[in-house]
Amino acid sequence: MPKKPDTSRTPATDTASPGFTALEKAIRKHYPELPESERRIADLILEFPGEVAAYTATELAKLSNGSKAAVTRLIQRLGYSNYDEARRTARDAQAWGSPVYLMAKKPEPSSFAARVQSHIEQDTQNINVTLQSLRPDTVRAIVKAICKAKRVFCLGWRNSYFLAGYLQWQIIQVRPDVILLPAAGNTLAENVAAMNKDDILICVGMRRRVPQMNTVIAQANANGAKVLYVTDRTAPPVASATWTIPCAVRGTDPLDRYGAVLSLFHFLSIAVFEEMAEHGRDHLQTIERLHDELGELQ
Repeated sequence: MPKKPDTSRTPATDTASPGFTALEKAIRKHYPELPESERRIADLILEFPGEVAAYTATELAKLSNGSKAAVTRLIQRLGYSNYDEARRTARDAQAWGSPVYLMAKKPEPSSFAARVQSHIEQDTQNINVTLQSLRPDTVRAIVKAICKAKRVFCLGWRNSYFLAGYLQWQIIQVRPDVILLPAAGNTLAENVAAMNKDDILICVGMRRRVPQMNTVIAQANANGAKVLYVTDRTAPPVASATWTIPCAVRGTDPLDRYGAVLSLFHFLSIAVFEEMAEHGRDHLQTIERLHDELGELQ
């Protein structure tokens, strides 16, 4: 259980998002009373709070055209004992995945071709890190569980929802009863209560996760269902998950990169196609025939 912050000394922090907005809230609270020397530094932090994690107090002072002494006074006024403590808060927010804390004040200028190449290299590196870390026996067990389960539940929130949806639409082509959660207009309780030893839950939980995710995984496990937890490499372990696959999602820009997650799901889907063999082909052929009869595709 996370340690409760000492709010008598440090700014209050949202426990669901460690460090996120703590600096901003404290600055806005004290902003009217700040002298000009500290206000310049506060303005820089409000616009680019991640700079606190990236730079020393001296460097931050230089960026804001202020002094190191003004940085020290501001940090203490905000409730931190020293600059390193504020820096750790900002780093926690970066690890949590806040784009605000991942933005840089002065991104390195580059040509269009260089930016394209950097984009390709970052996604390629994330795919390599993610897929090269897979254990063959683990993948075989996951694929067999997906093929043999009575129902497959794919669950995700926020960005993780569309990733879970991608996986659901791949697997549903070769087997029935693949369900995307949460369904529009529905609560989760009915679906989670019905999960049992014949089912598998695939939970996609990239960082900036919602609080109920761990509860859902634990309840599915308690009901006897197998659980595959696909997450990022910063996530703490969830003991109630049957398998966990961490994915590399970071790059040098503010937004996380999900190319490796999609590549992983494609890899698993193809393995499921192969494992389903004739049954999978029959199911796919039925779907294609119905597409034609219903005139759904052009």
